[in-house]
Amino acid sequence: MPEQMQSKLISSEGLASLKTLDPGDVVDLQIAMPAAPKRVKTEYVGMLVDECLLFHIPNSAKWITVRDALTVGNEVVVRSILEGDTGQVIAFRVKVLKLMSKPSGLLVTTFPRRIESIGLRSAKRVQLGISVSLKSEVYPDDETVSGIIVDISPKGCKVALQVKPNWEIMIDESKVFLNYALDSEEVSLQAKVKNHKLEKDIVYYGLAFDCDEKLVNTLLSRHTLIS
Repeated sequence: MPEQMQSKLISSEGLASLKTLDPGDVVDLQIAMPAAPKRVKTEYVGMLVDECLLFHIPNSAKWITVRDALTVGNEVVVRSILEGDTGQVIAFRVKVLKLMSKPSGLLVTTFPRRIESIGLRSAKRVQLGISVSLKSEVYPDDETVSGIIVDISPKGCKVALQVKPNWEIMIDESKVFLNYALDSEEVSLQAKVKNHKLEKDIVYYGLAFDCDEKLVNTLLSRHTLIS
């Protein structure tokens, strides 16, 4: 198939990002449910370009609730961290086409129409994510500590920072301010560190917002990152 005809639905950059997923890679599935979305981690199996994606959904008893929610037409948000020199988080929306139990538990979804990507490392700074600078008592006052919000809800968010020698790891319950640009003005959100995880040269902080809900809602409404 000619390269220019390869995909009718997403950009060539989005398709390239999607193709970096390998069978067996762990992905995060956020499944739409009546009360609240349910999130689970499972394995990516493969794809047919412009037709469908496949994911492993075990047939075991503990997955019954998940399987019951994967009805035809229901929406699923998929997130994955791609490995590589620049590092990316990709996220996209798909809908359930079919859930199979034989010969193995497989979820078949639609092919995504758009891929949203977030660069994690300083080698790549053109992205659709929410760029923020952080202020905390552990960081030098004269240095700009920059990060990317990779996951967000009205109650909190996950922020990814590149590991640097002079950026000390924040401990749980540390107070931190997230600053971002809104209409050429800087907005500051106060939060508390609830957990952190170090993966290679990236540290991920789970933060709980400790500020006016209106500030958080403005952030959610003005950015396109899937949440």
